[in-house]
Amino acid sequence: MNDKDKGKNMLKRPFIPKLDPDVRQLMDETGTRHIEYVSLIVVFFETFSLALFMLTRKNFGKEEWGSFSSVLFCIISSFIVFLSTRHILKNKVINHVQVVILNICYYLVMSIWSMWSSYRRYANGEQILTFYAVEIMLVCFITLKPWIGIVLSLIVYAFVYELLYQIDGAAGINTINYSILTLISMVGMGVRYHFLMWTAEASVKLERAKNDEIQDKINVLRAIANIYDRVNLIDFKDNTEMSVRDGDAVKKKLNLQTQTHTAMTANLFHRVMPDQIEEFNQFTDITTVRERLGKKRLISKDFIDVKDGWFRAQYIPVEMDENGIPERIVFTTRDVDDEKKHEEWLVRIAMTDELTRLFNRRSYDEDLKVYREQGMDEDFAILSADVNGLKMVNDTLGHVAGDELIKAAADCLLLTVGKKGKVYRTGGDEFMAILHTDDVDTIINQVMTTAAQWQGEYAKELSISLGYAAAKNHKELDIHELEKRADSEMYQAKAKYYERKGIDRRHGESDNDSNR
Repeated sequence: MNDKDKGKNMLKRPFIPKLDPDVRQLMDETGTRHIEYVSLIVVFFETFSLALFMLTRKNFGKEEWGSFSSVLFCIISSFIVFLSTRHILKNKVINHVQVVILNICYYLVMSIWSMWSSYRRYANGEQILTFYAVEIMLVCFITLKPWIGIVLSLIVYAFVYELLYQIDGAAGINTINYSILTLISMVGMGVRYHFLMWTAEASVKLERAKNDEIQDKINVLRAIANIYDRVNLIDFKDNTEMSVRDGDAVKKKLNLQTQTHTAMTANLFHRVMPDQIEEFNQFTDITTVRERLGKKRLISKDFIDVKDGWFRAQYIPVEMDENGIPERIVFTTRDVDDEKKHEEWLVRIAMTDELTRLFNRRSYDEDLKVYREQGMDEDFAILSADVNGLKMVNDTLGHVAGDELIKAAADCLLLTVGKKGKVYRTGGDEFMAILHTDDVDTIINQVMTTAAQWQGEYAKELSISLGYAAAKNHKELDIHELEKRADSEMYQAKAKYYERKGIDRRHGESDNDSNR
């Protein structure tokens, strides 16, 4: 660009500035809002003035009717402008042409009204203060490009001067002062326009910087969104939600007066297991989530999708206010069904016996602890069981046969106890069962019958010694004492078995036959 073009641009910029569309939109909105307020104030003020004028006049002559018509014209025209501004501001995107036309029309209409009022007074020997006051007021809130304001001001002031000249040659007007006032009006409109432009530019620049910052955060979220099934950005500043995973992200409005859930979480309700819906409802309540998050890094909860299995829902704060309250939060969901299955598998391994797949000693101790803390039911009972002759089988037929015997005893107990309790392998050939039944004798008889009918590939018979203690029969005993009593009865049964078989246990068997 040469120096000549630069000079032209420097001359054009103050009078015909080029505006960014967002800046112009903000200027149009602000300027129209000012006209809305001012026109409404004029309507109220002039209506009050008209009412006072009517009440203080005993009769009406030509002059009174002239004043009445003048004020009424001002009220009607200002009210029409007020309705026009409301119509323009109702639209999300303001039509710039409508705004320009509104500004020009209001400037001209108010100028015509002030000319009319001033003309009548000037003809009676008064100054034209009404016109001066209205023009200065218009300078303060009319928003037009400087060149348009200059042209309009020149037209209006020239027309007023011509009117006054027709009356008395404008003898009551100081031409120099009038010219200065004209210049001040033109400069004032230019200053007003540029001040509004600078303010709008600063606001737009700040908003864009904020939006760029938000977009950067969204880009980061999108970069990590691939590990999540759903990612929703909840903005409590402007009460919106937006799916971060969507290619064309669209903000949806949130009404926190009527909404307790976002659109995303509302769509998940039909996928959650019925018995978890209430818990899911509480967890995803956006009216309480900021309070629940507090200064935490995140909050999460696992739920079951009726089709796809376990998923994990999380709320993660991404922006806080000065008090540490989250202003922007990300809601995510992620499929954790495989993870849950792995956890369950690990728990199962930790709580089950590898050989028999029964619950192990650790599981038994954990369950006893619960009963010890919460108390026993009326139908609570402990069953103690021990495989007879396991050492002899191990010694004569090998550990494969011994394992077969242990698994047979486990199957026998599990089949018989069924849903009436839990069966545990607590040692090599030792088993315990926690029962909920009023008829333990029947279960013991069924175990003995099932065991008597068993025949294995290596061992030919299965014998189990059993003992039990029921809470209803020993109300004075605690759970530890019940366990000892059940063991005691089992050892008595085992002693009878060896006595009946004629086996000297001091040489043939130990109480814990297997090293497994």
